[in-house]
Formats: sequence, structure tokens, C-alpha cells
Amino acid sequence: MKKIILFILTCFPFFGWSQNISMFVGTYTSNTESKGIYAFDFNVKTGEIALVSTTPLVDPSFLARKDNILYAVSEQGNNKGSLTAYSYNKGKFTILNTVPTKGDAPCHVSVSPYKNLITASNYSGGSFVLYGLEPNGVIGTLKDFVQHEGKGVDKARQEGPHVHSAFFSKKGNELFVQDLGLDQISIYKLIDPKSKDVKLGTDPAEVFSSAGGGPRHIAFDKKEKHMYVVLEMTADIAVYKRDGQDWLFDQSVNINPDGFTGKNGAADIKVSPDGKFLYASNRGDANTIGIFAIAKDGKLTKIANQGTSGKGPRNFNFSPDGKFLLVANQTSNQIITFSRDEKTGLLKETGKPLRVPAPVCIIF
Repeated sequence: MKKIILFILTCFPFFGWSQNISMFVGTYTSNTESKGIYAFDFNVKTGEIALVSTTPLVDPSFLARKDNILYAVSEQGNNKGSLTAYSYNKGKFTILNTVPTKGDAPCHVSVSPYKNLITASNYSGGSFVLYGLEPNGVIGTLKDFVQHEGKGVDKARQEGPHVHSAFFSKKGNELFVQDLGLDQISIYKLIDPKSKDVKLGTDPAEVFSSAGGGPRHIAFDKKEKHMYVVLEMTADIAVYKRDGQDWLFDQSVNINPDGFTGKNGAADIKVSPDGKFLYASNRGDANTIGIFAIAKDGKLTKIANQGTSGKGPRNFNFSPDGKFLLVANQTSNQIITFSRDEKTGLLKETGKPLRVPAPVCIIF
């Protein structure tokens, strides 16, 4: 018996331990050469990336995944915004169904931890929509639609509400909705979150950022006791501490290096899988990622600013093991892979850039 096992391990050394995992990239197709959604194989050991297939969709600017089901928004205006579900198997995309997002320019999508609910955020429409998910991944019945009202202090960018993202809590019992136009984070309770009959609670708690900041995306520490909000217009990170049912402002730090005076366009924010570091990207004239250490009390300390080796770092993501960080440089049409020092948090380019037209979202 031992000889048989040894023979199998000798002849098939990678059986059951594949080094390649699927990676998906959302893009902008309007006025670009993009073919829509891109599927790649990512080698978790070397960081090498190989194209597998593509599937057409107009401006699939953000993606989410549930097992082998992929969800993509189509960021269109004129009441054409939509959300599509695909099955993905052996490099082939198959459309399951498409539903309207009930608003213009959907720019974000996320799936609840219980995989029974999906939400899409309508940037231009200033709204978000909730759909149920069937066990097979098909987008189900409409659960709720919420339209924001109001405006902010910046007449050009905050003339009305602009819902930029909506994230579920790790426990799946809350939904955090970021509105760039209102300088506001709305926190909704989810009633019976594990059930197919899950509902959105009314009367959300509201957390406000600095006027003219423009909250875009958020991240949490491992215990979800601290919330980190990236403000697109000022490139600040606002830190909030949970106190019972409330979120109290705790700190503000800027992504940029000292003395920076250029144009901002902060985009993404994420905590490393080990929970030790926070990363945030800034586009505009910066084209950098700010790296911060997370202290035990949740506060941030700047470690470094590192260039993204391209322009327009929209979205970035970690490989699942946290050893690599990949940046979608939208303007320069490339994805740059960095190896990540897990002790210092610093990044080092691998020298293996990937050309993708207008990449804006990377997920594994």
C-alpha cells in the first residue's frame, strides 16, 4: 500500500495541490479595446498570470464572486444599468440571468456572507438595489431599492447623492453603504440575514465624514471593531471605532506623502489578509499606494508611499495568501504585480506587468 501511495505522489506531484487559481478582471469597454470580463490563471507561487478567456459585457466595472458564479455590473446610464450572473467552468462563461439595477451607472456589487443576497450600487443614480440569490447562483427576486436624497458642499462632485459602494459585514447582519455625494455612510441592519426571506431594516444609522471628502470604499480590521473609510476627493482615510451600536470618529490620516499638492482621486482601500497592514490607492497626480501599520488600538501609522508603476490605480487586491498585491492601473492599461513583505508590509514589483485595456477591478 505504501508503494502505491509513493508511486502516485511521484508521478502526480501536484495532484490536489494546484498552484493556479482563477482571477477575474473587470474593465471599461467604452472607447477602449477591452473585450469585457477577463479570466486568468494566477500562479500563487510565482505570481505569473495567463489569459484563459473573455466574455463580452459593456463596462463591467466591478465584480463579485460566489463559488463558481461571477456577478458583474454593467456601468451604463440612461436606465440601462444592469447586474449579470455567470457560471464559470473550465474557462467558459455561461450567462445565468441579467436584472436591472434600477439606477444609472452601477459601479459596485457585493454578495452577503450567507450567499443569499446581492447588492449593486448606482453611482449616478444615487441609489442601491438588493436582490435575493437562489442556491444555484441565479439572481432572484427584488428585495429592496433605496434612493438617497440630498447633496454635499462640492457643487461639481456633490450636486446630488452618489452611492459608490455597499459592503456586508463579516457576520452578514449589517450593510454599509457609502455615498460620495452626501459625505455619509449609512448602516442598515439585515433582518433574519441567514434566511432566504432576509430583509433590509429601516432607519439606518448614519456616520458622516468630513465635508467634501467623498467616502468611496471601506475596510475593517479583523474583529470589525474599526472601520477605515477612504475619501476620494481629499485622499484621507477616516478611522471609526465601534462603541456598542455606534461608530465614533477616531483618527484621520492622509494617503499622500508629506508635501503633496497635486490632484487627488483616492480609489481603493484594503486590510492585508494577516490584518497587520492597511493599503490605500490614490490616482490623480499621485499614482501611489499608501501603506499603514495597524496598531492594536486600530490606529494607523504611515510606513511608506510606493508608486504603482502606472497611472490610474483604480482597484487592487491581494492574492488569497497575501503574498502578492495586484494593482489595476486603469489609465495606463496594465495590471502590476507586487510581492509583499509580510513583515514590513512593503511592496516589490515582480517585473511581470500584464497588459489589460482599462482594468478597474480584480478578484480571485
